[in-house]
Amino acid sequence: MIHVPSTAPFRLLVACTIAVVSTVSFAHPPSQAGGRHLADREPDQTLNAEEEAFVHTPRGFKYPGEPKTVASDDREAGTLRLRIFAGESEKLAACRVTIVGPDGNFYEPTENRLGPWSRQRTNSGETHGPSRYFGWYFYTTGECEVRVPAGTTRVEVWKGFEYRPVQNEVVVSAGETKDVRMKLAYSVPMDKFNYYSGDTHIHLNRRSDEEDALALDLMAAEDIRFGFLLCMNNPPSYSGIMSRQVWPQQQGLGPSSIRTHGRWGIASGQEYRTGTYGHICLLMHNRMVLEGVTTAADNWPPFDMIGKETRRLGGVSFHAHGGYSAEIYADYIRQSTDGVELLQMAHYRGIGLTGWYRILNCGFRFPGLAGSDFPYCRCLGDCRNYVYLDGKPDFSSWARAAAEGRSFFTTGPLVLLEVNGRRPGDVINLTAADSHKLNVRVRVRSEVAPFQRVDVVMGGKTVHSSSVPAEEALGRWHETEFDIDISEPTWIAARTFGISQTGRPDAEAHTNPVYVNLAGQHRFDTKDRDWLVRKLDGRIKVLRGRKFQEKEDVLKVFEAARQELMERSSTRPNSNK
Repeated sequence: MIHVPSTAPFRLLVACTIAVVSTVSFAHPPSQAGGRHLADREPDQTLNAEEEAFVHTPRGFKYPGEPKTVASDDREAGTLRLRIFAGESEKLAACRVTIVGPDGNFYEPTENRLGPWSRQRTNSGETHGPSRYFGWYFYTTGECEVRVPAGTTRVEVWKGFEYRPVQNEVVVSAGETKDVRMKLAYSVPMDKFNYYSGDTHIHLNRRSDEEDALALDLMAAEDIRFGFLLCMNNPPSYSGIMSRQVWPQQQGLGPSSIRTHGRWGIASGQEYRTGTYGHICLLMHNRMVLEGVTTAADNWPPFDMIGKETRRLGGVSFHAHGGYSAEIYADYIRQSTDGVELLQMAHYRGIGLTGWYRILNCGFRFPGLAGSDFPYCRCLGDCRNYVYLDGKPDFSSWARAAAEGRSFFTTGPLVLLEVNGRRPGDVINLTAADSHKLNVRVRVRSEVAPFQRVDVVMGGKTVHSSSVPAEEALGRWHETEFDIDISEPTWIAARTFGISQTGRPDAEAHTNPVYVNLAGQHRFDTKDRDWLVRKLDGRIKVLRGRKFQEKEDVLKVFEAARQELMERSSTRPNSNK
């Protein structure tokens, strides 16, 4: 972990509807594909007391608060009766709440249906990003009572990335019960741009209708339109029986598992995990892969087969945790999987941005995604995707569009990229006679964490950067527009980020590319291909050093991928399907 400075922590909260903004200094991480990105570094998840103190220190206090309770017979305490609404609705709104008492400690209801998912109960003993203030929060369906010490108490309310956070300070006397009504502003409704939020990596049990109702309330609290709840196996073995899974999904899989409440929904999938090939998230398939089969998953089968079976079952597959730099180096070549979960815990994991850029530079369409991995993270949906859908949104179309790269992924900032009016996942086909000047337009806005820089990346290199003024870092659109000359096939994407006062990633977002083909050719870079060949050789060496019955069959998958990559040229089709 990076050492936390001794200066007072940067804090963001919003009083009523007025944003309070502070500026912090930051270091711009290198953004050339030939160098290592700061965000490429696999996060050190070891518990870091100083970083944890940073995220648990409320504004106005010098020290981190602790989760506390007030006894029901404490005559020196009072009670807050809280009711929270959102937008123009007069219906109670599920949300995430942090209550800071006059002593700087954190209080929550003693009785709460969503209480098991408060931060103190899901704290995994590890340190994760984003690096920003969270306090010791709890989830509520919009109405609760909280006992607090007498004095001035602050109520802080969040709901996903499209609502502006609010806070209210309330003076409570000993023995008093005070009604508190608060309203969140629905300030950036992304469905107006046809973008819909989703978290593809959530672990919650689905063993009953009551657990479904709890999951839907949590989706509403963090404003996650499409929540994918995954069972998982414990490596090194796998059993295709749901009752043997961790986080069992016993309400069906894929289309049969969909439940909705209002605009929020859940569907069940699975995380297939091995120690050899990595982890992979399987979505919208209609039954478990290898159903009824027990296997030594660290040996057999490889993800090449798992991804193909998932497609036969109507689903899509995404390498989890950046692919763990494992079988992913073969699967994107063989087009057997559909993308990679890059952004998690505010970091680009596994292959990192550098590896992803190199994959794209070999002409592969291999979309990036984000997934929170809740409850093994800072909070539900702290990394999520926004997928563009031109039509009525549903789980199947959302998952397909994610597999086509029609999205951006984020820890807070909302990013709209257009290249000649085309969006991420689109292809611009230019002939030799066409003008090679393209118009690039990027719009970024964040309600929950300040971003400090916006980069436009072309072919793995930053071609345009803009620093973001403090007054545009929260609650306002920051726009960048320019023309760029194209002399070769390429791809164009946008990235924005903000570094916290601790030096760790806080605000982070990246779009998938708009692909630009020229005279029938797509982007191809021999140096990037050769780098990826060396990565494949490293995995082949590891496999050759292991002893297991199916080794030769697995090696055939990797060696076939290596041969195809070596033979690849810029005239190959730009498709991964």
